[in-house]
Amino acid sequence: MHNKRMQLNRVQSKTGQISRGRPKTTSRRIAAGALSLAAIGGTLAGVSPAEASVNHTTFTVTIENISGGFEFGQSGAFANPNAGETPGPAFPGDFYEFNVNAHPGQNLSFATMLVQSNDWFFAPGEAGIALYDADGHPVSGDITSQINIYDAGTEIDQPVGEGADQAPRQAGPNTGAADPDNTVRPVTSLGAASQFVNVTATPGDHGMFTIRVTNISGDSTVPGPIAPGVYTVGAGEAALFQTGEADRGEGLEGVAEDGAAAPLAESLAARTGTATPLAPVFYAATWWQRPVFTNGLAMNGLGIELLAEDGSPAALAAGYASRPFGDVGAQPVAVGAEGPGPAFPGDTYEFTVTAEPTQPLHFATMFVQSNDWFFSPSDAGIHLFDETGNPISGDISHLVNVYDAGTEADQTPGFGPDQAPRQAGPNTGASDPINHVRSVDLNAADYVRVTITPNS
Repeated sequence: MHNKRMQLNRVQSKTGQISRGRPKTTSRRIAAGALSLAAIGGTLAGVSPAEASVNHTTFTVTIENISGGFEFGQSGAFANPNAGETPGPAFPGDFYEFNVNAHPGQNLSFATMLVQSNDWFFAPGEAGIALYDADGHPVSGDITSQINIYDAGTEIDQPVGEGADQAPRQAGPNTGAADPDNTVRPVTSLGAASQFVNVTATPGDHGMFTIRVTNISGDSTVPGPIAPGVYTVGAGEAALFQTGEADRGEGLEGVAEDGAAAPLAESLAARTGTATPLAPVFYAATWWQRPVFTNGLAMNGLGIELLAEDGSPAALAAGYASRPFGDVGAQPVAVGAEGPGPAFPGDTYEFTVTAEPTQPLHFATMFVQSNDWFFSPSDAGIHLFDETGNPISGDISHLVNVYDAGTEADQTPGFGPDQAPRQAGPNTGASDPINHVRSVDLNAADYVRVTITPNS
């Protein structure tokens, strides 16, 4: 997707007319034939004559793509030695192993404690390890030469393997005096990290790498375990620390002093995500219950599969066009775009919708870097009027979720060969063995900012 305005395979819509500048909402123009909903039963689009006398309010809704702000594409923790099921230290001869996915230009960082120290850890340099060479080929094999030993600068050093405040001997976590030099710095007194650990990268399909960190300290001057750690993949530098500066207080201290990976992993997770385009939006204000989907049940067959897998709202909108449904439509054109297409990070879809108090708002737009995920309010929709009958206004992002349509097997977001930007054609991919709609464990407000403004 080097050209921001190129149309993604599968993410195209013929709905609406191409407009220059402010996009034209296609509430009354659906599908390739420009079906006019205004001609269906009444003076308002999709509103029966009996409803025309009800006090309606028109709202402007914006859906802004804010998914470009993540620091990391992936992050996590490794804790179980030898690919087992029980977390714990990795003793000499043991290993930790984890999988990551990366694009060219992204680097791997990780940290794991040298347990016989007060606050030393093994890690690549602060810039991380490039997982592709200058020609775009994935790296493979031994990458131990890029691993160093660092002092976190959070606890005063005692003789390695002897200190009373070191993890194997201390009375409890976070025990020991503060280090008078509170900066992260290389450790040179023990020699090379390659005496203690061996690290390899094995490339797989679709940008995946298997990273193995093996404890080989049995024949070293200080044999001992290494501890559970954390990893990140991203394009930025200094993911976990900056040499010459103090620890950031994000959790590296726990990794380096106590082998406690969870706090830092949690901090990294809050800054990790997949930048993704959005696809053209289906929307409706209707008194129908659960018109788009029902959480926990299979799709209703009215076009949500096409929206969730291929980014097209046309079939979903057309499916309701001939019914006494309310105000229904699609918006395929991002603000400022010359024609239908995806909304990339920084872009916004905008539409207007007319409703009365008994008609909640429903909408859906594809999470394009997935197989069949979409952003939507709950299946019950968003009530557009408060308890006193006044129209709501402001940021409603917290009322939006990410859902899995249950129509196509999931692949790693941003890497799957059957996802819209990479697939061979529409409706490509194996069926989902869990064939019902369910929530995805992502915070939608990290990806989209949704606002609503009543106009009348």
